[in-house]
Amino acid sequence: MSSLEFSLRVSVRNLEDDELENLREAYRQMQSISDNRGYNFLAGYHGVPGFYCWHHQRNRRNQTAIRLFLPWHRAYLYRFEQAAKDFVSSVTIPWWDWRSEASRREGIPQAFAQEQVNGKPNPLYNSHISVPTAKPFPLDRRTRRFPGKPSRLPAADTVEKLLKFSDYGDFNDELEGYHDSIHGWTGGRRGDMASVGTSAYDPIFWSHHCMIDRIWRLWQLKHGINNIPSQLLDMALPPFDLTVKDVLNVHDLGYDYAGTSISVGGTGG
Repeated sequence: MSSLEFSLRVSVRNLEDDELENLREAYRQMQSISDNRGYNFLAGYHGVPGFYCWHHQRNRRNQTAIRLFLPWHRAYLYRFEQAAKDFVSSVTIPWWDWRSEASRREGIPQAFAQEQVNGKPNPLYNSHISVPTAKPFPLDRRTRRFPGKPSRLPAADTVEKLLKFSDYGDFNDELEGYHDSIHGWTGGRRGDMASVGTSAYDPIFWSHHCMIDRIWRLWQLKHGINNIPSQLLDMALPPFDLTVKDVLNVHDLGYDYAGTSISVGGTGG
């Protein structure tokens, strides 16, 4: 990997006005193109039509059971963030702290909940899914979400509980369970976040997974960056030109999370 300018990812609720506008602008431009730099193309890696993602040791392209959930999604976030930087160089993916006091009070962060901003469509509210090859029917529509009651989001001490697991496998599995519940809460019965096939098309997907990646980063700081089964290290993470060992240290990818060296808590969201 070439040398990268270092970036700091922050909570979406802590973005300055200009930072939030830059995020919107990057997503807006990505959503406006259809080539391999575009939002629709990159979202298609996760579910339809690509289905490269790993969940619960399963992948449609590989029959072997492997715990690649965390490394694969870190590589995916990195690829998406680099694409966003091609449009607005200062942009980083913000995390959505779904167990914060603000989230348990308000639910979806305002940045993602507003359908329009300054009289224009908000590119963080939804995106257009265009997958002519999707089966059984082609997809050609805007994303939808039907979030649940904010009080049903995970408790404030969730992160602290997760960080107590010292075994990578136990930690991965427990965190993935919380990950699943947020997808279901956000999408609801008929929303796209509740479906592996369409979840990455919802703009909040990236900030949800940024939170997951942040928790893994916090866990690594406590239990070690290389605290992972050695047989996973050389596993490839297609369609990205990365292996598991390439993504273990976020500094090698040119980013970190605000406050990670100080505290695991916080009330941002």
